[in-house]
Amino acid sequence: MRTMPSKVLMSVFSLIVCAGCSVKEDRTLCPCRLVLDFSEVDTAVIRSVDLDVTAPDGFVFAENVEASRFYEDYVATVPRQELQLSVWSGRGAFASDDGLSIPYGNGAPPVYIHSALLDADCEQLHHTVIMRKNHCNVTIRMKGEDVDPVSISLVGNVDGYASDGRPTLGRFCCSSVVDVDGSCTMVLPRQVDNTLMMELDDASGVLKRFAIGEYIAESGYDWATPDLEDITIDLDFAVTHLTLVIQGWEKEYMFDIVI
Repeated sequence: MRTMPSKVLMSVFSLIVCAGCSVKEDRTLCPCRLVLDFSEVDTAVIRSVDLDVTAPDGFVFAENVEASRFYEDYVATVPRQELQLSVWSGRGAFASDDGLSIPYGNGAPPVYIHSALLDADCEQLHHTVIMRKNHCNVTIRMKGEDVDPVSISLVGNVDGYASDGRPTLGRFCCSSVVDVDGSCTMVLPRQVDNTLMMELDDASGVLKRFAIGEYIAESGYDWATPDLEDITIDLDFAVTHLTLVIQGWEKEYMFDIVI
């Protein structure tokens, strides 16, 4: 992670460029006053954000902004050029200089992202930050008389997010063992296709493997929607039928499983 204090960087930048910013001077030499509005952010869910601003020629500044500051405009001085704004919440230990990276074997963090390409070639730019839910909680409930301990894995090809908030391609796998009630929950990043697989495994090896991504797609679930809905999957222990329930939807979707 970057350790250079963002406020010091911006102060130095302001001193350099603002010397030519009197009314009589060429104001195209002046920096842009970037005003970020966080009033749309739900502070009950998001307690702080990591703010990253980059330019085509490199890093501009980064800062952590606490929720207590969301009620007032956030103001920064930035160069007058095209800028990439990325705002993150929930990255935790998965944060990287390139955005967010999920190590193989881990589920996704509960990340919210706002990303925008800004044209800062102006004296002042006002921009509203709207954090989008970029994770999907998948709850799997095994149905049967006696559900033995079973490990369930979700295997895909999205392993994080780039600095501009787009999903990155790479090997992904997360696993969980069903509890005494026969259920478990895992967290997925935003998917880019329907290739997600589900594997059920006991101590002897893989018992069943099927294309859960195809069933999710058939239900009408859209991975491109701005805020991802959570999914509940009811699965009979014989792994012949499943029911998909999408949070906020009234309808359930039932499928016969093809192994």
